[in-house]
Amino acid sequence: MPAMRHFLRQRSARLYLLGHGLIFIGAWSIEATGSYVPMALAASAGLMLSMPLFCERLARAKAARQR
Repeated sequence: MPAMRHFLRQRSARLYLLGHGLIFIGAWSIEATGSYVPMALAASAGLMLSMPLFCERLARAKAARQR
């Protein structure tokens, strides 16, 4: 569990999980409203919120490669 706690303390990880939560809400809203617009908005928000985690992992990989 310490590894999971460390992961959840990172701002980028919390944003990533928020993005996935928005995608689930967007998928539910398709059923509720009959429109795909909320899902499209949620998917783009999820993609944008996952970018900090991707950049952080990329920076770590570059630093490890330079060692």
